[in-house]
This record gives sequence, C-alpha cells and structure tokens, in this order.
Amino acid sequence: MAPPAGGAIVRMYRIGHGDCFLLAFGGDSKPVHVLIDCGYKPGSPGFLKSTPDDVVADIRAVTNDKIDIAIITHEHQDHVNAITKKRFDGLKVDEVWFAWTESREDKLAKRLRKKYGDNVRALVAASNRLAASDPAQARRISELIALEIGGEMEATPTRIAAAGTMAAEGGSDNKRSMQVLRGCSSKDPRCIYPHKEIIALPGAKSVRVFALGPPYDEDLLEDLDPHDGEGFPKHGLTGGSIAPSFAAAVNQNGKSGDAGSPFSARHSIQLERISRDAAVSRWFKAHYGTGAGKVGTHDDEIPSASKFRRIDNDWLLAAEHLALAMGNDTNNASLVLAFELGKGGKVLLFAGDAQRGNWASWAAKPFKDGEGEVEVRELLGRTVLYKTGHHGSHNATLTGNEMSKVPNLAWLGRGRYAGEFTAMITAVRKWADGKAGWDHPLKAIKTALMERCGGRVFQTDTDFARMSKHDEASDRSWNAFQQCASGNNLYFDYRIDPD
Repeated sequence: MAPPAGGAIVRMYRIGHGDCFLLAFGGDSKPVHVLIDCGYKPGSPGFLKSTPDDVVADIRAVTNDKIDIAIITHEHQDHVNAITKKRFDGLKVDEVWFAWTESREDKLAKRLRKKYGDNVRALVAASNRLAASDPAQARRISELIALEIGGEMEATPTRIAAAGTMAAEGGSDNKRSMQVLRGCSSKDPRCIYPHKEIIALPGAKSVRVFALGPPYDEDLLEDLDPHDGEGFPKHGLTGGSIAPSFAAAVNQNGKSGDAGSPFSARHSIQLERISRDAAVSRWFKAHYGTGAGKVGTHDDEIPSASKFRRIDNDWLLAAEHLALAMGNDTNNASLVLAFELGKGGKVLLFAGDAQRGNWASWAAKPFKDGEGEVEVRELLGRTVLYKTGHHGSHNATLTGNEMSKVPNLAWLGRGRYAGEFTAMITAVRKWADGKAGWDHPLKAIKTALMERCGGRVFQTDTDFARMSKHDEASDRSWNAFQQCASGNNLYFDYRIDPD
C-alpha cells in the first residue's frame, strides 16, 4: 500500500458481512495508516474463506504493527468483533477515535447509555420468555440482540440469556473489543463532536477531516427512517413508537403489580387474585380460560373463552420491533467522517451505518475554515468515494436531488467529480437474505449506485473480475478506474490520486 503523494489507497477487506477498512494516505514523511472498524457477522462467509485472522495479519504486516489512527464508527458486532486481545497483542496505535457518544463525561452520552442498557435488558427478558412458546421468534430476536452484545459466536437464545445482563451493564463483547483498541494506545481516546473543527490528520497535514455526525441532538438520533420522498423503495420491518412502551412493560420490576404485563395494574387482574377469589376464578375461566367456553344459540356466535381473547405471550412479539429500533439507534450514532485530500480537493466519505437523522444533521451549519467557511453541500459534491451506509440498507442512504435541503445521494460526486465517483458496499447478499432476512443491499440502492458510479461499485461478495462498466460510464472513466483498482480473495484496493 504505497499511496501517491497527496493521495490515498483504500483497502476494503472482504471479511464477510461487516466493515473493515485500512486507509493509507501520502504523509509528510511516510504513509499514514488509518484503520476504520474491524468486524463481521459470525456465519457470513468471507470471500473464498478468508478469515478475521487473515485480515488482522495483513493489517499488521502492511502497517509494521503501527497504526496512526484507529477509528470505531459505532459499537456494533459487525464493526468491532474482530478486534481481540490475541489478534491485536503488540500492535501499537497512536490515536483512537470514537464518536462523542462514548464520552465518559458527557451528560447526553450517559443518558443514552442508560436507555441502551434498559432496552438490552428488555430484549433479553423477552427472548427468554419466548424461548419455550416461540423458539423461532426467540432466535430471530437473539440474532438482532447479537449486534449489541457482540462476540464471534453465532447468536442463540441460550448465549443471549447468558450474556444479556452483562451487556446491559456495559460489559458486552463489543465494549471489550473497544477496550482492547484503547489499550493499544498510550493516549486517551479522542471523542469526536460534529462540526466542531476541521481536523488536520496527524502526519499528513494536507489531509483534512470533517466530522459530520453523529448529531448532538437526541431527537435526530431517534429519527431513523427516511421521510416522504427521501427513501428508496423498500420492504421489511422497521422500529417504531412501540419500542419505549414495550421496554417499560417488559422491564417492570413487579413493585407496582405490573410485572411482565403490557398494561398497568388498574387495567389488570393479577393471577394471585384469580386463584384465591372463587367468584373471580369462575368468571375468568368462563371468559378467558383455556376451555372452549359455551356457545350461544346462534351458529355464528363466538365461544366465550376463545383463544383469541387471551394475549398470553403474543405481545412479546413486539420485541422484534424494539430490537430493530435499538439497532437502528446504535447505527444512527455512527461517527461520519469526510477525508479531504488537500484543501478544496477530493473527498472520501465514510458514513458508518448512519441513518436518516444523522444524514439530516450534516448540513446543519458550515465548517469554519480560518476566515472563511466550508459548506457541506459543496464538500460532499467533491466526494469521489462513498462507503455505503449499513451494507446498503433502506434507511442508510437517502435519495433526492442536488437541491434538496437534506443531504442525499444526489449531493455526492457532482460536476467534474462525477466521472470518478465510486462506492463500496460491505455486504454478502446470499447470507444476509437467506440467513438473516436482511435486504442488503437494497436492490433500488444498488441500482442507483451502479448508475451514479457507472459500474464502479465494490461489493464484498463480488469478485473484481466480475465488475463491469455501466452504460452511464465512458470508456475513458472506466479505463481510469481499472488502472486504480485491484482485488484478490482478501481485499480490494482502490487508489485515489490527488487533483
């Protein structure tokens, strides 16, 4: 990885369904290496069985065991779980960067972590209670919880039950991976706030870093799905307003008599009262018991004790909505960074898994640049590389046009940068669709990227030799791309030359 002076090489590791990027910038005296995330979903295949061990070994060989900047965009399993003490032992990191949400002093960050812990506890409790009555649903919830708990084992209800309490208290495998990375540096982690400053990349001061997200705004962090006109056609469940009330219900401690119920005590009859009060017991069995109940004189009259009148554990099925919402909350707290190759030069956009509220915040205000300003719309227009958000999912890339108020795909790679605009999608489609049921990448987003990029779209599960020019691309731009790109079983390399 020998980057051109003033330029960069981006290595996208084919680790499976997850993110791991090593960037090499032309530095002041030597290449500057930046690692962005290092994780994968257990069970998602790497290309031709490349392993996390292979990936980390390559990172260590390229950097000679010295990374200048290591960045974690957010604490999800598929972004951090390949960071283990064994793999990273002896590796040195000069600086570690996290989002401001990891700050140990920030009051909003503390409140968000409290909410996060409550939601993890609720989901683990729901998964435990569903394990006997609906094992398939319990496993589905476990797979979603696994993003929050982390580790390199595939999710099962048993594993989630054992790890859930520790995760809720901040002892997840994800946190341990982040702690391993902290331990590789002698400096405290740098917690990055958006729009605060333009950061000169240490060792490569011509490279400037713009932190666009996550927003320091709780409402925007909870704004997960595209608004009208902002989303690509999609399918599937999303989190909704049911999440907070569900979490409160399943987390009841029993002191108010509401334990395990979606309703308050004044709208409930506790089982203890039914068992000790003969009149109540008879009434309950007649109308809500397990028997068929009496049928009236009309043929179409419903039995008085029909099963549909009892919700039993059915309300716990809302746990999937909470799990999705919680996962999206974490995604939306992604650290979003734009790397500028020289003042006014090309831009590499790494969006993590940022979702609607994060995107909407990017252009909230310009960046101060000495006596002048840098407008985000103009900055994004110079984007030549877009790390596609959240494996190409429906709510992590917005659509619109260049005049839209909210940043979207049309803002990226404008004018003379359009002929070089390239995307990277960290997705294994067959695994995501077949095993996890995730629509990654969304067909409409992949199609839009192929058109905008003229076919210059890297995807984890697609060999470099199978990439082909789209009708929108000129022969000249495609040939230039071919000269800058290469790939093998372990990674793709892409060279970006300076202006």
